[in-house]
Amino acid sequence: MTSSVGEEARKRCLILGLGNPLRGDDGVGPRVVAELLRRGLPDGVAAVDGGTGGLDLLHLLEGWERAIIVDTALLGRRPGEFVRFTPEEAHLVGSLVSLSSHTAGLADALALARALGQRLPEIVIYGIQPERMDWEEGLSPAVAAALPRLVEEILGEV
Repeated sequence: MTSSVGEEARKRCLILGLGNPLRGDDGVGPRVVAELLRRGLPDGVAAVDGGTGGLDLLHLLEGWERAIIVDTALLGRRPGEFVRFTPEEAHLVGSLVSLSSHTAGLADALALARALGQRLPEIVIYGIQPERMDWEEGLSPAVAAALPRLVEEILGEV
């Protein structure tokens, strides 16, 4: 299937926020998406709340040139600190499964895409260290304070 230049431009970069807002800091991905949408995004860039991931991520990633994924990550850092990495870099330091509460779904989706020969976009992941992931709404003060810096860094990527 061919597409026009305009359609290709519209699929330049997907920002995908993963997480569950009912589990404290785990809701950081959806909060980043909400803030990006509030500010407005350039042409060709979309921000989507991907929930808690899973194999449905393959459908969300399909057709994009680039994807920026935002999720909590168990990095062993201070709450609110975030790190930018690629899936390949995550495998150098361990498994994606060990970094995030959702990367098991993300890791599974990426492995399935590779096994099926599906073209994946260039992927960058922003992981933010949570303080709490209990069953409660709202971000901890440390993660909430990091949100503006994280959003600015992501906007710098696009």
